[in-house]
Amino acid sequence: MRVAAAGLALPLLMAGCARSAAVTACSGTRIVAHADSEGGAFDGMSHSGTRLALRNRGAAPCTLPGLPHLVFLDAAHRRLPIARRPPFGMHPGPVVLPVRLGAGAAATTSLRWVAGPVYTRTACMKVAALRIAWPGGATTLPLAATICGPKGAVAGIVQPPLAPAGAETLSGSGSPGNH
Repeated sequence: MRVAAAGLALPLLMAGCARSAAVTACSGTRIVAHADSEGGAFDGMSHSGTRLALRNRGAAPCTLPGLPHLVFLDAAHRRLPIARRPPFGMHPGPVVLPVRLGAGAAATTSLRWVAGPVYTRTACMKVAALRIAWPGGATTLPLAATICGPKGAVAGIVQPPLAPAGAETLSGSGSPGNH
């Protein structure tokens, strides 16, 4: 009797483990980007920033990398020397999983940077646009910002991993925070 029951249980278990259809990478035409300074909520003590939101406007789910590549551009659309700084102790950085976006869903991150002359020799750059790129797509949006760094060096920004909109993360870590 046990053999018969085991023989029946295995096909049922395997049927329950069937894989769902694979979710594809988001194409550039499916993603709309938006930056929001939240009324100056990021400003203070020579720092600034913006909340970046990426929304899937497609009819099916898709995935984005947790850390899309950001390129800051000046008014002539030239690349500025600004780059993401990995969290301290995490070089080259933590393993970051892709973010699944359902149809109409968004993922967000809070970008932060130095916006004033805090270095002995400071170089400040006027940003006019932000290009967000990932395997399979890219989008560009206007972004009026001043980002500063040490003269002769790449200016750094803090870019935590994307998280589903509404989910909070601990600053810079990508770990779920307490609500």
